[in-house]
Amino acid sequence: MPRTTGEWFLPRRSANSATCVQTKFTEDAVYVRNNRRPDAGTVVFDHTEWAMFVAGVKDGDYDL
Repeated sequence: MPRTTGEWFLPRRSANSATCVQTKFTEDAVYVRNNRRPDAGTVVFDHTEWAMFVAGVKDGDYDL
């Protein structure tokens, strides 16, 4: 688990704060939401689900 801050943050690549996702890590879960519309809903992953998603991204499973 890379962070346990409990605070929302933007990825480093979103330097201009354009539409992007915000992420928050807690002891129990990883939360993801749209930074432009935080009231639109939040997706929650447990740490195993998040690790599998990140591994898939690194493996190119989600390349467009």
